[in-house]
Amino acid sequence: MNMSNCSGCGKLHLQPANVLCADCFKLHVADGHKIKAYLQANPGATVMDLARETGLSLKKVSEWVKR
Repeated sequence: MNMSNCSGCGKLHLQPANVLCADCFKLHVADGHKIKAYLQANPGATVMDLARETGLSLKKVSEWVKR
């Protein structure tokens, strides 16, 4: 494996390029759980509702919704 910078925080780590470090990956998974839980409780929520109620940025919510 090579040394590369985390695509989330820029920290140097032993992973392939453009991969999240362990800390950013944990945050990424936690964000996904927040979004999933909110959508299960509020199925008609908009992207703006998700961002406002979960505390995540509109950009992050939009990226998750596109998946």
